[in-house]
Amino acid sequence: MTRHLLVALLSILAACNPTVRVATPEPLKVDVDMRVDIYQHATGDAPANGPESEAQDRRRARMAEIQNLKNARIAGENRRGLLSLVQAPAGEYGDYVRRTVEAENADRLALMKQLAAERRVPMAQVETEQAELWRDRAFPGEWIETQVDGTWRWQQKAATGGEAAAPPATP
Repeated sequence: MTRHLLVALLSILAACNPTVRVATPEPLKVDVDMRVDIYQHATGDAPANGPESEAQDRRRARMAEIQNLKNARIAGENRRGLLSLVQAPAGEYGDYVRRTVEAENADRLALMKQLAAERRVPMAQVETEQAELWRDRAFPGEWIETQVDGTWRWQQKAATGGEAAAPPATP
């Protein structure tokens, strides 16, 4: 008896042929934006632990904190390739933020001076190049200083390349 029920159940299940559609009505769209920077590190003659290496190490150590400040819209990239406070918080945290931004800028300046000396170009040229690089690397919504109609203004980087909003009152 159980054998007959099993055969009947299997024949009923075999007769069921559900249609499963795995296609989408429109093709999938993948939007990828990527930047690759290739660096050649000096070997041999250059000291491995020179001031430039130490500045790079310090910058790497504070990279996450700098990104948090930019994500919180507290700091932004200025026209000289340095970090600027857009809206300074008050109290002890504000002091910490100022010290962090000053330390980051000191290391950026040291590296820019080294780059200017190596390439034998004016510091202003290196600052302009670094500022453009940092503006390009900024995520949508981060504050960047851009030139609009001949004047420099703080604006949030828009996702489409346009500018979004004006900054809060300067501290």
